[in-house]
Amino acid sequence: MKLSGKVACVTGSVRGIGWEIVQAYAEEGARVVICDLHKADVDGALARLSLPVEKVLGLRADVTAEKDVGSLFRAIKKKFGKLDILVNNAGFAWPREGPIDLEVADTPFQVWLKVLDTNLSGTFLCSREALRMMRAQRFGSIINISSPQGKLGRALRGPYCAAKFGVEGLTQVMSLENSSHNIRVNALDPGGIVATEAIRKIPGNKGKKMLSPEVVRACAVYLASDESIEVTGRSFVSSEWNERHRIEVPYMTA
Repeated sequence: MKLSGKVACVTGSVRGIGWEIVQAYAEEGARVVICDLHKADVDGALARLSLPVEKVLGLRADVTAEKDVGSLFRAIKKKFGKLDILVNNAGFAWPREGPIDLEVADTPFQVWLKVLDTNLSGTFLCSREALRMMRAQRFGSIINISSPQGKLGRALRGPYCAAKFGVEGLTQVMSLENSSHNIRVNALDPGGIVATEAIRKIPGNKGKKMLSPEVVRACAVYLASDESIEVTGRSFVSSEWNERHRIEVPYMTA
């Protein structure tokens, strides 16, 4: 198995892309850390994963809260003694409770802050704690979930585009700063709109063909494994990765 003996933390991992990555890592032999905003959701994910207690840790954590993030990484170190892989997945295009699809001219400051805090500040806070552990170990892999909108702006997605462009830039900076510590940092873009639970609930998306969340699995395993030991500072597209490696690109109807 490609991740045997490794410890992986995936933020925002009770559903969608994060849930697919956690399952893929567990199937490849990793010990996994599930974290999300609500304890009930974390407990439900632990029950579905059904791993032995020594192979899994589930914690409630808000990635925008410095205190929560510190507690999360202390718990990881206490239970597993190390961290090999961090996937910064927690994020959203608009707050779950709305509003959505606003032009920048109409975007309330609090909405801007909420989107930036989760997608970008959360990536910073979790990466900073992970880097402290990984530098002491002198190894590790950080994978930042990006988006096509982190490379090409899209109307009505101002805060999200700003955040994901920031994630792409932060990925490059952390790669430059940490390659001498044997830590690699890469971004992973699914390659299009993914039919997550939140996306499917938007009325205008009903009936549309979209990527299934499992599209990220193969490339996420590659970036976490020793197969990518010399790969850092790059941005991968999951759908393109699948095509190059003759893996089916999964779609579903929202």
